[in-house]
Formats: sequence, structure tokens, C-alpha cells
Amino acid sequence: MTLTENTEICHCKHVSVADIERALGDHTKFEDVEKQFRHVQEITHCSTGCGGCHDKILDTISELLNG
Repeated sequence: MTLTENTEICHCKHVSVADIERALGDHTKFEDVEKQFRHVQEITHCSTGCGGCHDKILDTISELLNG
């Protein structure tokens, strides 16, 4: 799947790739994806509806931080 900044990852909370990227802020080093996920979740509230996007959020964070 090719991600663009407008690609919606969490449909319940309408969170896009750009929203995740903004939530990551200056985090440029990939350390602990679950820790980064919790940080993004606190800001965007992604994966707090049906939870079906959890893996997509993790994949997106990994892709953004690993290039």
C-alpha cells in the first residue's frame, strides 16, 4: 500500500498519515514501536474506536521512522 499524507489509517477517528507524522513530532529514531504507538494514540486517539487499525498504525509508524 502506498501511503500519502492524506491516507486515512484510522477510520473511526479520521486519523491520516499526516496526523500520525505530526504526532511523532521530532521523534526520528526508531526505538520501541509500542511506546511510539501509545504516544501517537494519546495525541490522535487512533485505535480507540473499533481497534481494527492497530496493526496499520504500527506499520505506519515503522514506515515513517524507518523511511
